[in-house]
Amino acid sequence: MRLSVSRLAVLVLAATALPALAQAAPYAKGHCQMTVPDGWVASKTRIASTDKSRWASVMEAPTTAQAVQLETSMGAKTVSETGAAVLMTQTASFGGKTNRMYHAVTKSTPACLADVTFPDGVDDGAARQIALSVKAVR
Repeated sequence: MRLSVSRLAVLVLAATALPALAQAAPYAKGHCQMTVPDGWVASKTRIASTDKSRWASVMEAPTTAQAVQLETSMGAKTVSETGAAVLMTQTASFGGKTNRMYHAVTKSTPACLADVTFPDGVDDGAARQIALSVKAVR
């Protein structure tokens, strides 16, 4: 099969545009789970990239409303809402660097809350995808 240059370019762009979850692993706490890039390292409180520039945590909340209220009280703003989850974002500074934080809250009982932090402007799509991968598991 011969590929034209334009088709080959589309395939290359599609492959390189894939977020960091092309190689993924589950990360769970309690009744909540999210999907993170393969190779991230878990500690007691979170899971992080090997260089520790990106990290995530997941936790349970009694209700979606309580989790959203918690994140709102800390400055997060809702950016989208689906039938399954609320996605919120905020910017924060850690160690002299500006970071983008994504918070996804499931509409389940109990609610699951994913917090994902990436350097601002880096892999924004991957950070969103990781946050929105959160789900309740039994």
